[in-house]
Amino acid sequence: MTLFARRWFLFMAVALSLGAPGCFFLLSGDADNSFQFGDDPGLPTLTFYTTGSATTPQLPFWSAIKKGEIQKFCNIRVEFWKNLDDLRALLLTGKGDLWLGHTEGFAQACAAGAPVQLLFISGWRKFFVVSTDPGMESMESFRGRELPYAPHGSPAVPVLRAVESGGRQAIHFKPYEPQQLALMLVSGRIDSALVPEPLVTSLLERVEGLRIVESVEDVYGRSTGQAPRMPIAGMAVNSRTAKKHPQVVEGMVRAVLQEASKLQGNPQAGVDALPDAFEVFMTKEKILESLERDMILVVPALEAREEILTYLSFLMGERVPEMTCILEARSLHGAATP
Repeated sequence: MTLFARRWFLFMAVALSLGAPGCFFLLSGDADNSFQFGDDPGLPTLTFYTTGSATTPQLPFWSAIKKGEIQKFCNIRVEFWKNLDDLRALLLTGKGDLWLGHTEGFAQACAAGAPVQLLFISGWRKFFVVSTDPGMESMESFRGRELPYAPHGSPAVPVLRAVESGGRQAIHFKPYEPQQLALMLVSGRIDSALVPEPLVTSLLERVEGLRIVESVEDVYGRSTGQAPRMPIAGMAVNSRTAKKHPQVVEGMVRAVLQEASKLQGNPQAGVDALPDAFEVFMTKEKILESLERDMILVVPALEAREEILTYLSFLMGERVPEMTCILEARSLHGAATP
């Protein structure tokens, strides 16, 4: 098979594999794409907004759902947010009870007056620089060069800009939509990119010669002198829901924490617990493969407070004090946040 034919075959394969998720997100806001776990009329029903593009951060939650642990406290109605703008609108209007999303978005919404309280962090390692160019050996190799990235608004970009700001030449980050960027890599129009999991796993399989150059979390850890991880994503609760049903929320978080510790030694169980709707985005086999570069870890927001504030300082600089409202919740044992 010629190089052109091989690239064309891969181009079509990625187009088909990434086209389905795009359709999924366009439809995911419709009523027909929602579903529910639990139907006890004596328990409250909480609406959980989530996404198919971030799998690892929600594996412990779905494992607890599969075992019926969360249904002891409430019924869960599941809806999907379409994109970051959609999530932002949900947060600002207070629509829903629980949201899976990125820490930065939760902090920005809370600072704007949204009723958002961060419950726990469950997304820690997500962003990788990949390349087919053997000359790219580290982030230093990209100084003075353009580095395409996806998605728009990726928190990896301001982190890298802050970390690499003392160098000789800046890296020129250029945003793309994930599907567009993937197709450009497959077609050979670009040789390097900054992309998140689980897209990384899919691209490593489909793009010949593609390899990981750096993990953004490793770069961040070297800069901060802390563990090679970032408090990227987690679950937040509507503060009105937390006030109305404090025991329900606390019970749910305890169940998720217990499942997280179990899944660290058995990630397959977490992947198996994902509802079938998530396979429209990526197969469970690929999600399991992505865990080779990811980690299952859930830390209550109050326990991760310093990590969260350090991370937000990389993204927001002097605005961090106004973002601490997401941490003004109550701990699992009822102790108020200082």
